[in-house]
Amino acid sequence: MVTDLIQKEENQASNRKIPKEVSQEILKKIVRNLLEAIGIMFYFILLNLAYLNMKQERLVGDIKVFAGAFLVIGMLFLEKSYKKDNGSLAITGIEFLFLSLHSLSIMHVITLFKYDFRFYLLTSSYLFSIYYVLKAIILYTKERKEYLNSLSDISEIVKKEEPIKREAKKRKEELEEEEDKMQLEMIGQNEKEIKQEKQEDFEKTKQEEKAKRKKKNVKKRGKKK
Repeated sequence: MVTDLIQKEENQASNRKIPKEVSQEILKKIVRNLLEAIGIMFYFILLNLAYLNMKQERLVGDIKVFAGAFLVIGMLFLEKSYKKDNGSLAITGIEFLFLSLHSLSIMHVITLFKYDFRFYLLTSSYLFSIYYVLKAIILYTKERKEYLNSLSDISEIVKKEEPIKREAKKRKEELEEEEDKMQLEMIGQNEKEIKQEKQEDFEKTKQEEKAKRKKKNVKKRGKKK
């Protein structure tokens, strides 16, 4: 009994552990998100360096070029997600569209609210990085939960099949019992018939012996006369 409980706990623990293939797939998605965060931080660092070494008119033109590129990339991801019906690609497309809008609004925001350009970009890079780290955590939690739910679905199917198997086994045992009972009845019937035949033979033999004795007695009486 104790061994069975220990084995059951070990099986449950192994089920909670994600297989290597599944964990590698989740890791790829997390690394992809972290690389996107690093790429965005590099983009903001590049704008900071450009701010120190370029004139404002040239910087504004470069920001518009980047914004246009992000817009095109975002639209391509959205189109691809629509064709493949992939929610992950749709989220990536929306992220690029948001980055494009953010880039276009940089000069307007720092002029309107009188922010420092470098401080604003640094804050933006931190916010984007936090977003991607949180996204990676949520992604890992979601994938792990889906995997465990798939295991529970399999166990539910097995649980539903178990009563059917038990019923089939019970029915099989009942049929076997009925067959055994029929065989016993047939054996009993055969024994009864054999016993009846022996009894009839015994009665017949007894009648024959009785008739023989009677015949002898008749002969004896005839001789005496």
